[in-house]
Amino acid sequence: MTAKLSAPVDVQIELTQACNWRCRHCYNYWRSAGTTTKSGRHLSCDDLFRIVQELTTNRVPSITITGGEPFSRRGEVFTLLETAKKAGIHASINTNLSLVRKEDIEKLADEHGGVSILFSLLSADAAEHERLAGAPNGSYVRVIETAALAIQHGIPVSLNMVLMRENLHAMEVTARLAKNLGVRTFCATKALPNAHAPDGAFLLSAEQVHWSLAELMRIEKLLEIPVDILGCYPRCLLVDTPAYQRFSHRTCVAGYTTVTIGADGNVRPCSHMETSYGNILHKPLADIWQKMGGWREGEFIPEECHGCPVVAACRGGCRVNTLTPGLKNMDCYADTRRLVGLPQERLASRLPEEIGNIPTKVIVCPQVRFRDEPFGALAYRIDPLAIVLINHSATAFLRTVAEKREKFDLSSFLERSGAMTESERRSVERLYQKLIRKGFLMTPTNQQERR
Repeated sequence: MTAKLSAPVDVQIELTQACNWRCRHCYNYWRSAGTTTKSGRHLSCDDLFRIVQELTTNRVPSITITGGEPFSRRGEVFTLLETAKKAGIHASINTNLSLVRKEDIEKLADEHGGVSILFSLLSADAAEHERLAGAPNGSYVRVIETAALAIQHGIPVSLNMVLMRENLHAMEVTARLAKNLGVRTFCATKALPNAHAPDGAFLLSAEQVHWSLAELMRIEKLLEIPVDILGCYPRCLLVDTPAYQRFSHRTCVAGYTTVTIGADGNVRPCSHMETSYGNILHKPLADIWQKMGGWREGEFIPEECHGCPVVAACRGGCRVNTLTPGLKNMDCYADTRRLVGLPQERLASRLPEEIGNIPTKVIVCPQVRFRDEPFGALAYRIDPLAIVLINHSATAFLRTVAEKREKFDLSSFLERSGAMTESERRSVERLYQKLIRKGFLMTPTNQQERR
């Protein structure tokens, strides 16, 4: 099933263009070439109310608050969080943490318990981090202290290390710091080309990408810390390596499941892109999303990728990760020669491990919601955020048993799924296990058993 969603799943909201750092890898196209901090544009509280109203109308389940540095507009951060909370929209925050105060952490913990934080650290070495981030002296210590305080208050915090040639050597030591802090996940994400450093001298080579992913998997095993990447690579770069099975699920989601709303209200497929498809302060999100249909139809997949056996899953890698302008240009890490002669089974991504003990009876989690889609529904849960795409028959069955709070098992799920062939049955079984693994289906409590 090639799912084409009726609205985004997550919307990045760039609250402001202002930032107190000047990161070397910064992709923000509006960034001034001559200054570190500018007031720039920002979304007002009235703008935010209108945006959330549009998101609610389109049943968008999640937002990510970003910038610039969002906490340079502290009041608007909390206005957006409160408005999203009332609308039942999950929120997370991307911040450099340097402007976050103790009282901000306390307010997040006390009033916005479901909110998570992602912050960047470019090295465990203070001088190296501040140099690469263009941050003032002392910023490193403040960030570490604030991250520790947030974790102490029970806020889920993840660390993202943006990888460049200069800091590649510091992956393990930075991961050790993340482990000691108690972060939820250590992410290591490649820097992308940007207009502020057109020579691309800081970008990783293909060999360094392979090394970094192998190192990330080694770190996961060595330190017993969850790891991930926040970008994507073309599958032809990773195929026939351990990283292929571990990270190939990461694909470009620009205009496919996500959009970015800029501080001027313009809606872009990706935070790394300048191209706008309309302004949400003046046009309905549904109309803007419709204009982005080409992203979901594969309009920008490079010609060289069209005959690839894994193009449907890969979608040509990242549309921004090209060294020459143009959305249809090849991802600079793509290497289709690596696919030549490989058997089909080597090209398939490994499915998540099956659940060992499947509960005899389950019920639908009361927090699960459904958003109708042409292919069936987007099923989602807000706290913690989880989403699953399901077909029409599964949607109808789950809605019915959820409304009746009815217990059921795999056999009844299979029976109502309409699966005819063995392959279809295996697909339904995998969906059933996925729903359990993600918490959409749960074992009834004793009180529910007595009903």
